[in-house]
Amino acid sequence: MTSLIRFQDVYRDAIQSLMGTNPSADQITQAYENAVLTGVDSIQVAGGTFYDIFAKKGRDEWAELKRITDFFRDKEVDGKKIKLSALIRGDFLFTYEPQSYDVVRATVFEHAKLGINILQNFHGMNDARCLVGVAKAVKEAQAAGHDIVAQGTICVEDKPGANSDEYIESLVDYAKEIIDMGHEGIYIKSASGRLDANMIYKLMDRLYTELPDQKMTIHAHSTYGEAPICYMAAARAAIKHGKEITMDVQNPALAGSTAQPSMLKMLSMIKNHPLQAMRDNAPKLNIDVIKESMSKLFAMRFLFRDFEATYNPRLLEAMRKARTPGGASATLKSVPGLVENLGRLLGTNDWDEIQIAIYEMQADILDDLGQPTQVTPYAANTTGQAAISLANVLQAKQLVVEGESDADRAQRIESAKYQTLYPGAMNYLLGMHGRVPDNVKPELIEIAVNQYNQQAERAGKPTIDGPIEYVLSTDREPALPAAYAAIKAVKEVASKLSPKQAWGDNKPRETSVIAEPTIRQAISAVLLNDGVKHVIECFKGQNKPIANPSVPFYAESPANDNSARHTSKDGTRLVDIRDAVKAIGGVAKLQEIAERCLHLKQLDDELYHFSDSEQDLNQKWYQGNIEHLAALIDEIPALLEKEGFSDQQVRVATDVGLKSAYSQGANNIMVCIRDACDNKGEGLYDHMMSAISDYKAELAKANELDKTVVAMPRRARASNGQNAPEKAVVYTY
Repeated sequence: MTSLIRFQDVYRDAIQSLMGTNPSADQITQAYENAVLTGVDSIQVAGGTFYDIFAKKGRDEWAELKRITDFFRDKEVDGKKIKLSALIRGDFLFTYEPQSYDVVRATVFEHAKLGINILQNFHGMNDARCLVGVAKAVKEAQAAGHDIVAQGTICVEDKPGANSDEYIESLVDYAKEIIDMGHEGIYIKSASGRLDANMIYKLMDRLYTELPDQKMTIHAHSTYGEAPICYMAAARAAIKHGKEITMDVQNPALAGSTAQPSMLKMLSMIKNHPLQAMRDNAPKLNIDVIKESMSKLFAMRFLFRDFEATYNPRLLEAMRKARTPGGASATLKSVPGLVENLGRLLGTNDWDEIQIAIYEMQADILDDLGQPTQVTPYAANTTGQAAISLANVLQAKQLVVEGESDADRAQRIESAKYQTLYPGAMNYLLGMHGRVPDNVKPELIEIAVNQYNQQAERAGKPTIDGPIEYVLSTDREPALPAAYAAIKAVKEVASKLSPKQAWGDNKPRETSVIAEPTIRQAISAVLLNDGVKHVIECFKGQNKPIANPSVPFYAESPANDNSARHTSKDGTRLVDIRDAVKAIGGVAKLQEIAERCLHLKQLDDELYHFSDSEQDLNQKWYQGNIEHLAALIDEIPALLEKEGFSDQQVRVATDVGLKSAYSQGANNIMVCIRDACDNKGEGLYDHMMSAISDYKAELAKANELDKTVVAMPRRARASNGQNAPEKAVVYTY
């Protein structure tokens, strides 16, 4: 029987959300060589930041995309082709501003040539006008023989009014509109992961009723622990109607935090569900392949670990109130001068404290901005505006005006909030990004018009009287002809001519660096900042890809892996901390411990939301994690001994009494584990070690009483008595 519940591996989104799109194409493919064998139906390998960030990191974006898609495309498992998907921002493509149709069409065709089968086409405010171009281009690509479809996207979020019948009805009407436009299937997308399970169930129930022939996919990030329960709500609606549902998931090594739920944890929830129909429709995964893939993925995650958001409950709560997408913090930190300027105004260099202040301001201004859904480009717009508003307010507070009343001071500080608009926020308020909510604060529209006109006057361009009507991509002036001309206009002295020819009549003879630009080069010239310069640099091999991040000394390769030669005169093996880390499984093992450590704390903090019928999974996930962590720590001495460490070396390497942070020269493996854990969140290592101690004490007590014990979180969770099916497998990854 074919399962109604399917999985899509959104690998691209993990690289974006966890690692800031810093790995190269080679690193991305080499870390997940068996992705097509895990049992998923499709893999997301392009879109989102897998274009402009490649370029910003000094890479040749099209070459990177080709390496990735060539690696994953045209693979079959049991006679079934694994589909490749890409996330595309409607007319915005992979940028933050809408583009003309010739650029949209060319981009769609080039992705079709790369082997992309599904374009998940979205606009953050669900404005169908912004999806027209991609839908039209896909139809033309199909007519040209390409195996590609456009999946229509509904962006959803738990925001004011989102649970009302009127709002859900509007989403159903929107779904019908984009299907009539030519989209195939519906993609329910929440970039922030702020979702309400009841709302998702009602929406999915209505969609299956009104659009019974359309396949549905749900996508949400795990940042606030709401994604799993909402996935299960969508699955309940699918099972009720006997229809397919696809869940966007991650390999366990890349799951959770700001990425999507683990494929094994979702499988665990499905197989432990009280409904037999749910259990019968669990996807068929290759568990062995999934586990075999984890080591390399953990190692890559360790290398780029500093790009992840740390787990700080105060920061997380501030982000939750602002509905901040999980990967947004990585983009904030890269804004030139932001950390320094806000840090000076706030009186702190603590990045978490700076972020908390920004997100508190973001939550404060969302009402004024009409509560836009927090997804590209609106998430960037509101976060950027929050940073500017925070700086303006802090400066206004520092200003002392003689004789000013308290009321006047409060009014001056409040008005400073929108003294300057973030460029993207201005464009949004003017309607240049699509639909603007009716409840936007009217004064902000006026401020946006004035700011636009000031800029227009300085640039000698026409001014406007009010908001601008959104221009469809199909109605915009073509942009590619100018891009071709701009690339050809870059010239240099012809190197293949003789000196006499090159300098005829005492003037250098120049030719175009790129005489016949390719369509991909023209697209990049349009979409990228300094696109022409970047295209020329890539063509000449002068682009400079960023180097890998530096790693701690303990994460480096050992100086000499030949133990027979690497010994002292008395035969004792000469080792340092690098040898110890390699002996226990390398940085992949450290990262696994760190991820389990974080998960333990998240379960203790009751981050994850569960339905009444699945509350016991919280305890089972905790139990599985504490057992694994205790076993991982306990096996370290034996692993060191196996690699030839002496008894003294083992004692030094495993002394759990050391409290210091890692510094070069330390030879204690527990200090390295502390560094790996606390890199994910301050105090996580101590929390884990305390939990392991409690677990072992309970185990010893139970052994004395000759009873079976189940370890519990320190705050015991109540169970409603509805137990999962007997012998159901609970995956703790």
